[in-house]
Amino acid sequence: MEITLALGGGGVRGMAHIGVLRALEDNDFEVKAIAGTSAGGLVGAVYAAGFSTEKIEAAFREMDKHRSFQRKQGDKPSILGMSGITKILSELLADRTFDDLEIPFAATAVSLYTGKESILRKGKVIDAVKATIAIPGVFPSQEIGGRVLIDGGVLDPVPVQVARWMRPELPVVAVILHKLPEGYEEEIPLPIAIPGPTSIVERLSQLRPVQAFKIFTRSIEVTSKHLSELSMKLYKPEVIISPRVGNIGILQEVDTEEMIRAGFEATEETIKEIKSEANWMRRIQRKVRHSFNPEPIPEFWEDVDE
Repeated sequence: MEITLALGGGGVRGMAHIGVLRALEDNDFEVKAIAGTSAGGLVGAVYAAGFSTEKIEAAFREMDKHRSFQRKQGDKPSILGMSGITKILSELLADRTFDDLEIPFAATAVSLYTGKESILRKGKVIDAVKATIAIPGVFPSQEIGGRVLIDGGVLDPVPVQVARWMRPELPVVAVILHKLPEGYEEEIPLPIAIPGPTSIVERLSQLRPVQAFKIFTRSIEVTSKHLSELSMKLYKPEVIISPRVGNIGILQEVDTEEMIRAGFEATEETIKEIKSEANWMRRIQRKVRHSFNPEPIPEFWEDVDE
């Protein structure tokens, strides 16, 4: 059974996407196209390159282990850098272009100056991934094709429309990373882990810059959550998978196995629904509907050349 994926953003919550992919594989679904934003763009790119979920899990563990956010000379203004992430992505993706990928893939970003959603599907994959995860102010913006690009989640936290545009005859399975665990009392977590003894960490967490960063990243989360909900109502993906990981800060240290399990379990809960949408009759209906009423490319999209 063939499907298309729209993988949403959420920082380290993106580990849940690994569990989603693993559950889909276990149930014999074939992913024919992937559109990803932010963390979803990172996981989607590596999966589209042909890496197993085990390899992606190992890469995330490596990122979490080394957590190097050192800035490099020439970086655009930002609080943190991408040195550690870039190192691991370079080992995985090297000089792969979008044409080298085993599964058609598109990442999204936002052009800082035009305000348009940029669809990244040409050139080097690693450049597209660095652009789609460039949380504004937190990680440095990236320049591609003469455009300064930031995290695609700013405008479109779950790229349903892009996924549907890539394969309009297939059901879009959207993955959203904002749902809270049952019984969880919402609070504002520190967005990034601070190493050291508990007493020192508690004191550092009260510093004004840390508190300001906490408020800033929380505001991004609130915006992203509501944009995701509006997007689901507007673009109506055939299936929505919502791992219960909304309590995790975007750059917190997390239990990798727990995150992956959350993605796996949330997917298992929707398997019957996905199978219903992926059957041959629904596929023919979508194909006929699209042939008579093709969706135009939105005016706020722009293709970005290398």
